[in-house]
Amino acid sequence: MTLKQNFAEQLKAQGDVWQAQAKDYQERMQQAGEQARAEYKKAVEQMETSIQDAAKLAEKVRTANEAAWKDMVTASQKAFAELQRGWAEAVSRFK
Repeated sequence: MTLKQNFAEQLKAQGDVWQAQAKDYQERMQQAGEQARAEYKKAVEQMETSIQDAAKLAEKVRTANEAAWKDMVTASQKAFAELQRGWAEAVSRFK
């Protein structure tokens, strides 16, 4: 498996994990009080944005030719790290 394929798989796997977590938090939100519900909603919206951004990044990685991929590696890794930080920030609202 090439580095490109490995990274694309890593993005897909992370997106799947985030999708499951977002579903869990949405269910919690439905059971929460009004103020907590507003916080959950804000966090879930941030999570959904991260999921969509990860999917877009994964698609760019999958469709990039090898020359373009070599140019994209560092930027893609930085973007993924930023998505993970955003996700962690959203999840921290539930603790």
